[in-house]
Amino acid sequence: MFFPSKKDLWMTIIIWSVILACIIPPILSIEPIGVIMLPSILDTKPVTTVIMVVPAILLAWIWFGTGYKIENSKLEIQSGPYKKTINIDEINKVRNTKNPFTAPALSMDKIEISYGKYEFITISPKNKKEFIRQLLKVNPRIQLDNQDGVAKLE
Repeated sequence: MFFPSKKDLWMTIIIWSVILACIIPPILSIEPIGVIMLPSILDTKPVTTVIMVVPAILLAWIWFGTGYKIENSKLEIQSGPYKKTINIDEINKVRNTKNPFTAPALSMDKIEISYGKYEFITISPKNKKEFIRQLLKVNPRIQLDNQDGVAKLE
């Protein structure tokens, strides 16, 4: 079962502003800001187009490719080029968090998954309750931290 990442409005504005700032200058043949300072070997239209379009492609890949799949007792996490697989039987605890640090998530409304001995990852599935329900189907021993508002789902 696939769970797309929840997407905050502020993240939408930032990511799409950067994507548009990267792709509009090459399309309209506008000199992007800062390219004037490039060495003459890089000061050609094809090179500046590649320099501008590659970050836009990466951000679009992250935007459209961030999600979480539960399949065959595994949790597969993908955010653009980042991929991680966690054995659901190794998950110890799930709790809500608003940790602002980098994670394969497009929202501040995240859950932290503790697994293994000392490892954790934060993600932001759009439908957190159903996501946790699916994890519990595979591993009913997962501890839910009710202090952080993760409700018991039995």
